[in-house]
Amino acid sequence: MESLTIDMILSVFLVFTRVAALIMTGPFFSSAAFPKQIKLFFAMATTILLFFAIPADGAFVSASDGTLFIFQAIILEILVGMALGLVGQLVFAGLEMAGMLISLNTGLSFANMIDSSTQQQSAVLSNLFSMIAVLVFLSIDGDKIYISALAKSFEVIPVNEAQIHLAGPYMLEIATYLFTIGVQIASPFIIVLFLLDVSLAIFARIMPQANMMFIALPIKFGVGIALLMLAIPYLPTAFDLMFQHLYDFLVEVMGVISPLEF
Repeated sequence: MESLTIDMILSVFLVFTRVAALIMTGPFFSSAAFPKQIKLFFAMATTILLFFAIPADGAFVSASDGTLFIFQAIILEILVGMALGLVGQLVFAGLEMAGMLISLNTGLSFANMIDSSTQQQSAVLSNLFSMIAVLVFLSIDGDKIYISALAKSFEVIPVNEAQIHLAGPYMLEIATYLFTIGVQIASPFIIVLFLLDVSLAIFARIMPQANMMFIALPIKFGVGIALLMLAIPYLPTAFDLMFQHLYDFLVEVMGVISPLEF
């Protein structure tokens, strides 16, 4: 046990800080369906496995650096883990936004349910898209992609050396791209239902005595369900294309905040 020094314990704790921050914010890992004790145990086990594979200069911190340095390192490692975790969450957010836009146009936004991954109310279609996205994420080994990216991060971003202030503009760029894709997924529904609204407006002008509020809602709902039945077989393929870029996004984020040539 002579090798178990204060410096080593501190270094392990800083690695654990980055790992835990990613697990608490990353897609699938941060799901509220997993108890906090399971997440904590997984973070500790991952830290122990990663620590011995990390280059010596990637995680070593000395207690002699001072309390302020250590506190700064802890905050910085939390932010690095959160930055990596939120990249994947942005992908899910784009898909959930597509479900929300479809729900708003079909009238399904009145029906909300609890999302098992966030324990918050969301539109039915957003919840459906989220569940399909989780299955696609696991089918392409998204969890392994995250673990390998986490291990890579200690090689290119040593402890307490991340340029975390550069992550903000790049995260906004990713968010813009993913929300654009979310709109593209919802665009067939938006276009068809817009044309339906135009048709109903013309019908209302021809027959002003008709109760359009009573007529339009079930028609839009029926058309929306029909379009959804046609689109569902193709959704996993569309989601897969979005997740194929996940590792690239993670690598690019690490490159942006890395102090090294990467």
